[in-house]
Amino acid sequence: MRSTLIPVLRFAISFLIIFPGFATLSFSQLSNHGNIWYFGNGGGLDFSSGQPVKLTNINVDSYEGCAVYCDVDGQMLLYTNGGGFVANAVNGPREGIIWNRDQQVMYNMGSTEGGGYSSAQSAIILPKPGGSTEYYVFTMDHGPSLDVPGSNRGLSYFVVDMTLNGGLGAVTQANVPVFKPCVESLTAIPRGDNTGYWLVTIDRVSNDFVVVPVTEAGVGTPLIRPRNGDAINVLIIKASPDGKYLCADGEIYTFDNNTGELTYLTEVMASNYTLSFSPRSRYLYSFESDASTKIVRYDLTAADIPASSEMVNQEIDFSFAGQMQIGPDYNIYFIEQLEDDFLEPIPPVSLSVIKCPDGDKPVLERAIMKFDTDINNAGGLFTSLPNFADYIFAREGEEVTLPVSICDTAGRVLSPPLSGISYIWSTGETTEEITVKTAGTYTVTVEDTCDFYRYTFQVESMTTETASLEAPVITDTCSALPLTLRAVAPDGSSVEWSDGSTADTLLVEAFGNYSVIVSNSCGAVAFSYSLPEPEGGCCRPFTPNAFTPNGDGVNDLFSPVLMGCEVASMEFRVYSRWGELMYEGLTPTDRWDGTTLNGTDAPSDIYVYTARYRFEGDTSEKTESGDVALLR
Repeated sequence: MRSTLIPVLRFAISFLIIFPGFATLSFSQLSNHGNIWYFGNGGGLDFSSGQPVKLTNINVDSYEGCAVYCDVDGQMLLYTNGGGFVANAVNGPREGIIWNRDQQVMYNMGSTEGGGYSSAQSAIILPKPGGSTEYYVFTMDHGPSLDVPGSNRGLSYFVVDMTLNGGLGAVTQANVPVFKPCVESLTAIPRGDNTGYWLVTIDRVSNDFVVVPVTEAGVGTPLIRPRNGDAINVLIIKASPDGKYLCADGEIYTFDNNTGELTYLTEVMASNYTLSFSPRSRYLYSFESDASTKIVRYDLTAADIPASSEMVNQEIDFSFAGQMQIGPDYNIYFIEQLEDDFLEPIPPVSLSVIKCPDGDKPVLERAIMKFDTDINNAGGLFTSLPNFADYIFAREGEEVTLPVSICDTAGRVLSPPLSGISYIWSTGETTEEITVKTAGTYTVTVEDTCDFYRYTFQVESMTTETASLEAPVITDTCSALPLTLRAVAPDGSSVEWSDGSTADTLLVEAFGNYSVIVSNSCGAVAFSYSLPEPEGGCCRPFTPNAFTPNGDGVNDLFSPVLMGCEVASMEFRVYSRWGELMYEGLTPTDRWDGTTLNGTDAPSDIYVYTARYRFEGDTSEKTESGDVALLR
């Protein structure tokens, strides 16, 4: 409820860039989920064009809380005012409704189910974890229910299956209780493992936080987390888009999205109702208090957050300020009612905007649109804007690699691609450019009037010593083959071998000369490798597996062949397959002509041989055995 690369030094540089968003930005798929807003007395906004376009004649009735959810293409799926209200003198009887995309009633909660019509954050809609067609509609009751013991509906949920009713959706579970008593405040933060969410509200008995895990397994048991403050009427809880901070009644906490733990950080002068974090989660915006005419922001990166307060505007006249919400264009919108609005027969409410909320100079534009009110609803006003889990509006960076080389020892000038009005480097320098001569990581924050950007330069040094050719140590040239050559090249270099291949390694299977070129934008360095065949060749045992003793002068004789070898002694024997000795050679020059020991021709068949030999200079003998085919 509302309260009043080689030859010389080189650096390879890559950038991690967070780009600014302007009017021509492309929305991420996440922000599309908040592309259309329905709120108040038949009003709405459409951000499809990149700028908000006013919608009228929408079938929606909300006073304070409401929630919407669009598909990945930014088309409306469902929306709700969160709950109803029994008849009273201010609002009259109101029904809690869940509407489909055609603005038809999907489910009527009446005044007895769901949340409360006068709840500041009466509802929030989240995709069901692990599914693609089901959604949770969480609802929150409003404060007056605490006045009647046992009447508080607290936190409940409905499940909507969008495959039903011809794709318009239908409620499959209704009014499932989660926790009570709690009223007014409700937000959601994604879990650190991306398996679901944490819902956050406040126990209105202990005034502690209530943190509810929502996973693929369902809605879990509520967890009580200690709260530093003791204000009992916390109306709105806001979580930063990056999920690291949470604010309730000016109290700022850090949030552990892995455990759901909150840690008190500090307290600032802030409204209990009109507040929002900036899209990059750097600033907290709010009116200085519920009754203040000053919009202020606090820098969450400051050493002293309360002392970082700065006014966004000159003091302004307004009757009241309503809810504040990040939009998919990364501006912050809020509802207010100006004194001029009261000059109308039925006073409208105004929509105002804070542009460039993450920049050095945010801009307040008041009353960019006006929306009709219902004179029968709280005298003709509403404070509502849709309640979102603001992670969908987080400003996300884009990683871009831009290789840049330094080809001399004078260093490299680092300069961010975009200019700004201030620069803060990780080296402590505050100039637009810095010169670096050593490897390392350098970051700079650039701030301009509309945003701030962070750049990370990952600098790596490269010298001729860092490129090399690796080859195995050769102790016996004749037995060296095959071998593998390896080009060792710094990151960002290309490799080309003498055979045209570009892999890091080359398989060498023959004697000869080989080379490789390692190159990058700074130049190239060549390496060569030579493995000549020894004079006289290499001693390589070779035994044919067949011979034809037919007297034609070709392949008529058989013996083990020791190519290129100086043989001191050798004897070899040939046996039939039954073990009968067929031939015996006792010198290195002896050869079998295919006849037996008695001089007859041996028939065509497979024969077994054994050989024993010794090379010149060796004291030990070597042996060899195998088989040979005699073909006639």
